[in-house]
Amino acid sequence: MDPALLAQMHGGDWQRLSDLARRRTLTSSEAADFMRLYRTASKDLSRIVTVAPDSEAAARLSVIVHRARTHFTGIPRGPLSAFVRFAVRSLPAALWQLRWMLLAVTVLFLASAVLSALWALHTPGVLDSLMPPEAQRRLAEHDFVDYYKENPNSVFAVGVWTNNAWIAVQWVALGITGFYVPLGLVSNGANVGISAAVMYDQGYAADFWSYLLPHGIPEITCILIAAAAGMRIFFAWVLPRAMTRGAALAKEARSLITVAAGLVLFLFLSGLVEGFITPNPLPVWLKISVGVLLTLAIFAYAALLGRPVVRAGGDGDLEDERAGYTVLAAY
Repeated sequence: MDPALLAQMHGGDWQRLSDLARRRTLTSSEAADFMRLYRTASKDLSRIVTVAPDSEAAARLSVIVHRARTHFTGIPRGPLSAFVRFAVRSLPAALWQLRWMLLAVTVLFLASAVLSALWALHTPGVLDSLMPPEAQRRLAEHDFVDYYKENPNSVFAVGVWTNNAWIAVQWVALGITGFYVPLGLVSNGANVGISAAVMYDQGYAADFWSYLLPHGIPEITCILIAAAAGMRIFFAWVLPRAMTRGAALAKEARSLITVAAGLVLFLFLSGLVEGFITPNPLPVWLKISVGVLLTLAIFAYAALLGRPVVRAGGDGDLEDERAGYTVLAAY
């Protein structure tokens, strides 16, 4: 059976079914017509998927049939119920599935930072080649701390939030390239390591940790989660397992773009810490405790809500009727 020919023959009926599925209410005659068209379209979809599952006709008809099925079997979902599902199921499940990838990218980032700092501190001439001595003194004595104090707290908080949220979204979306995220992890880790080396070399190690850790712990955690999400999308494309590459990529992308949306909120909270807590003359231990508690709250959220969903076979993807059909593949 030629899918293109079938689409040409029944395309009008498919479009009619799609139009009816978008209506909130149907008359008795429209409802009867709807059921007839739905049964016919379901048979057509079964025939097309059998011979050409990746065809344009299969993709188009799949969306129409699932929309129609949702119309008469699904429970209408308003914005509130959609948000509740996102917050208590999709997002925590997607986060929980990232735990091992998160561990891997964390090791890469920390290794880059530590090795860069040790190299810069223990190799004569490295710091001076990277930054003039006067710039090193200025960074340690003024610039590092002034960065957190030179703007009003609210302006600074919004600024770092938007910047970090944009970075997180980029890392999730561009992770598919396979090289963007690792390069970003290594370069950012090296920047942190070099900054630490300068502060240690100039005798301002205490300032480095007291101004970095309060917001840095949750902020870097969120960026590493974004990195893990991006790399998981990449590996879904490279190693699709029991699905076609396109289906595996689509499934992971739907799940992990959810993570990007959640990170926008988490980074907003981190931005509040950076804008209002980090420059505040509170005891250092108290400021760091705020960052640690926020990070632990993110992990607890993923574990307590996401783990049961994943163990029950769920994930961060859309429901089947909203996600479209999936074609299994041998591997």
